[in-house]
Amino acid sequence: MKKTLLSVIFGLSAFSAFAGGVENKTNMSTGYLRNPSRNAECERPEAAFYNIAGTAFLNEGLYIEAGNQFIFKEYGNELKTFNMLSSKGLNDYYSNDETTVYFYPDADVVFKKGRWSIFMNFGVYAGGGALTYSEGTSATSLMFLKGAGDLKTEAEKYAYAAGAASSQGETALAASYNSQYQLYGKAAKASLEMAKHHSLDVTSITFGGQLGASFLVTDWLSLSAAFRYVTGTQDMTLKCNDLTFMFINGGNSISYKAQGFGESCVFGIHVKPPVIKNLDLSIQYQTLSRISYDVSDVKGLVASFYGITNDSTFRTDLPAVLNLGAGYKLFDKLYLSGSYNYYFNNFASQDSILSETNYDNSWEIAFGADYRICKYIGISAGFEYGNQGITSSSNSTFNPVLDSFVLGGGIEIYPNEKLTITAAGMWCKYFDADYALSGIPTELSKKITMCSIGVTYKPF
Repeated sequence: MKKTLLSVIFGLSAFSAFAGGVENKTNMSTGYLRNPSRNAECERPEAAFYNIAGTAFLNEGLYIEAGNQFIFKEYGNELKTFNMLSSKGLNDYYSNDETTVYFYPDADVVFKKGRWSIFMNFGVYAGGGALTYSEGTSATSLMFLKGAGDLKTEAEKYAYAAGAASSQGETALAASYNSQYQLYGKAAKASLEMAKHHSLDVTSITFGGQLGASFLVTDWLSLSAAFRYVTGTQDMTLKCNDLTFMFINGGNSISYKAQGFGESCVFGIHVKPPVIKNLDLSIQYQTLSRISYDVSDVKGLVASFYGITNDSTFRTDLPAVLNLGAGYKLFDKLYLSGSYNYYFNNFASQDSILSETNYDNSWEIAFGADYRICKYIGISAGFEYGNQGITSSSNSTFNPVLDSFVLGGGIEIYPNEKLTITAAGMWCKYFDADYALSGIPTELSKKITMCSIGVTYKPF
């Protein structure tokens, strides 16, 4: 029972609003929503994340970009064998209350002078917001249901021992066993009530930033490197207003907080082959970010009963990523591009404190176009398909990891040479998947729509 709870609770570390890989985020700018094919970017400051070597090809000057995304989401999980569980009072379908993320910032700064560029990037590298399950989830419901059965078994053992002691005239020992019988019996009842009536609130976010430089080796070749630092925080609160639970727990909730840090490097190459005019080729590699979380501020006596303590630790890494990009200016107003990302999940630890996940390596491919209508307006559109490398035994009920197809589009407005205003939206189609949760088939689903607005200013 202890292992089951820890596996469920610490599995929350995989929570994210939108991800390119299992953990790694790709929606790091308004430009991504406008056109998800970003790996060949070399004209906008968002290259500070997607194609760091491309910053060396920007026009000279200082670029400052900032934006915010609004994410509308609904996650769901459905127990496929509900008829077997309905008699226990469990639900068949669990969904969050469509909590909207209103604050999801990003920023890029690039300074280009001569053959050198220096750049900075800031954004949400993993996580990204809050989930509220007012009726709990299939994972927590099954966890408490199993706990109720285990506790009932323990209660029956003490009842038998009390009867045996009483028959042998050992009154004190019988009283002691009977006391344990009463305690475990109440705990079993509390667990059953929790399985039927509880809520779960989760917040998980990992902010990150990187600082680097790019050098134009020749007029057609640039090299770049950057240092990346990320910090992640998590909060979880589970509530149950059952009187027995409140009496044993010392309140109606259990909760914890966790914080972790990680570092990594990014290396990039951008080529404009002199033999093929208007062609861009890029390659970028992000090394593994090891993030170890330390648990603190644990509240609720039931938390320690299940093994959640202030000295608990777990690792949820951001896997290494290989990014490939190609772009071609078909004519002055039209730029076509393609991007490919490969995530090395097999070399990362994406585990809870007592359980492991085993995602296969994942990938995504995107194509898009940017078209300059006139001096003041440009439009973009693109699509992307992502394969997450999921299996029936590795997934997350709280934040389903699902294969996806996304469509994005947007507009750029250029009031003058120093200012660019961008607005974009993205629709995400996720493909439902089955997940064996405690041996019980569970269907996972997800719906996400995003919109964003960004501003780029070039003072000189």
